[in-house]
Amino acid sequence: MNCSRALELKKLAASLVKGATMELYLTPKPGLVDLADTGSHTDLTVPIMEQSIAYVGDYLEEIVQSLQNGQAFEYQKEIAIRAERRLFDNLGTNTHKGYIFLSGMLLIAQWHAGCSEEANIRQALASLSEKFFMSTVTGAETHGQRVREKFKAGGIVRESIEGFPSLFDEALPAYRAALKRHGCNTVASFAMMARLMQVVEDTTTLHRAGVEGLARVRRDGRQLERLIAAGEDCVAFLEELNRHYIQMNITIGGVADMLGLAYGMLIAGEEIPDQHQTSFLSAEIVPS
Repeated sequence: MNCSRALELKKLAASLVKGATMELYLTPKPGLVDLADTGSHTDLTVPIMEQSIAYVGDYLEEIVQSLQNGQAFEYQKEIAIRAERRLFDNLGTNTHKGYIFLSGMLLIAQWHAGCSEEANIRQALASLSEKFFMSTVTGAETHGQRVREKFKAGGIVRESIEGFPSLFDEALPAYRAALKRHGCNTVASFAMMARLMQVVEDTTTLHRAGVEGLARVRRDGRQLERLIAAGEDCVAFLEELNRHYIQMNITIGGVADMLGLAYGMLIAGEEIPDQHQTSFLSAEIVPS
């Protein structure tokens, strides 16, 4: 086995766990759990989310071991299914279910790509995703599947088969451009969230608030992006959005998953400095 390839895989797995934690601690986020409140999720808390992320970490370690052992893709699918069940059985919630799928697919794709080059990873992602969804049993209808059928939405299926365009074409470029312009990792994080709010076909939003809710999220993402581009303080705007989203029962779980993935990729590529990771991971960032 190529030692450097194995080390890269382990590094990405660890980075994806840190990425999920950075997403959790980014504050404020409209309708989502953060350090200020639980958003539109009355059944969740920061400690529950932290426990959930720990399960994600165990799952990704198992995926890494499976890949290094040369096991087939079907075996990794079973690992993901067990991880989802473990999460629900122990925490009584499906939080991070989408992240389990997305982070696992990204990890597996990098292994199959044989390198960390974006084009190769995306090609591997598209191929693996087609294989995954073609072989998935349709008899056991999932919540996400019902929402996609009801609203004729591509959701996570289209996102995966197209090689994570929300991540590679939108989130990462938005972060890098904002960081270059403003020189602030937190502002760049909000810019990344603003872009994702506009492009992610978020089935959690569709489920709770329908097409009107998704349209609202996209409008709010555009406004957030304008505020950041103008150099204005966007925290008050996000806090107000959060109050409205709670009243309207809107959440943006798909955006949160992509934020976590983007953070993971940026950490793995050493684009987020260690001290900034530490400030997030030690929960030192507090709402203003």
